[in-house]
Amino acid sequence: YILGIQPQYDGIKIDPCIPSDWKEFKITRKFKNKNLNIIVDNKNGIEKGVEKIIINGKEIEGNFISENLITEKNDIIVIMNKS
Repeated sequence: YILGIQPQYDGIKIDPCIPSDWKEFKITRKFKNKNLNIIVDNKNGIEKGVEKIIINGKEIEGNFISENLITEKNDIIVIMNKS
């Protein structure tokens, strides 16, 4: 899975495992013909662990975004932190 972005049947899981010196990265991809603009914030410089995800201004629990939350265009912020 590219940078921990894992499409599932009923949504998308985001679970990056990256070098600690990557403080942020952005990726754009499609999921079921819907646009995802993903920013991963790793200001604490960890390699793995998602603290929270915000999709279109709404914070969700865990690292799985259910398909019913995904609209035509999506702004997703992933905040990494040690669990």
